[in-house]
Amino acid sequence: MSTNPHATIRYYASDMILQVHLDALYLLVPNARSQASGHYFLGSIPKNGQLIFLNGAIHALCMILKFVAASAAKAELGALFLNAQKTK
Repeated sequence: MSTNPHATIRYYASDMILQVHLDALYLLVPNARSQASGHYFLGSIPKNGQLIFLNGAIHALCMILKFVAASAAKAELGALFLNAQKTK
């Protein structure tokens, strides 16, 4: 049941692109494990000196890495890999 039987959806072209911010927390979880997270959202194309316009989250990823990372940099690379797999 709808409130307007003649409702339509319009799509407009815009400059929004899919963006991902990711992070890894090194040795946070027991057994020397690290945590990876990612925040997927649509935002405007970044321009010099301007903040990114956020248009709401599309997906959020939060998981524990299955391997033990030897350093914080390797945990970040693991988080990057997991987030890249999820964007396919």
